[in-house]
Amino acid sequence: MTEITYRLAASGDAGVLYDMLRLLAHDLGKEHEFSGSREALLKYGFSETPAFEAIIAWRGEEPLGFILYFYEFSTWRGAPGIYVQDLYVKQEARGLGLGHRLTCAAMALAKKREAVYMRLMVHGDNQAGFGFYNAIGFKAVEGETVMLLEMKDID
Repeated sequence: MTEITYRLAASGDAGVLYDMLRLLAHDLGKEHEFSGSREALLKYGFSETPAFEAIIAWRGEEPLGFILYFYEFSTWRGAPGIYVQDLYVKQEARGLGLGHRLTCAAMALAKKREAVYMRLMVHGDNQAGFGFYNAIGFKAVEGETVMLLEMKDID
């Protein structure tokens, strides 16, 4: 069996990330809500000032999963951290520990930038996700509610 490797995504991986994001939306039953594009990933992820980074797990030339994250700053902690926007492992690769390894790989890179925490949001109906994140040490943040304001809704 070919060894699984992990590497930071490059501009040539925008299509791979897009394809796996579509699979993620499908797995969550939210295909109708997904409006991302390869072009947006390329523009915002691989420009001079990228909005995100991603690490992809590969078996040979086959992508198996990815973690996409960006850096943020906590005024309460007085230190940077990372926010995981998406963590996805293809159905056929689940159970191999890739989610945990992708999370560890992202945190290792983040620590080089002095990040002291990793934060994420779990969809309310993603019970498997809750179980996974709890198992690797994440804790629910009491008293916090996710809120969103769409720019198109601002006068």
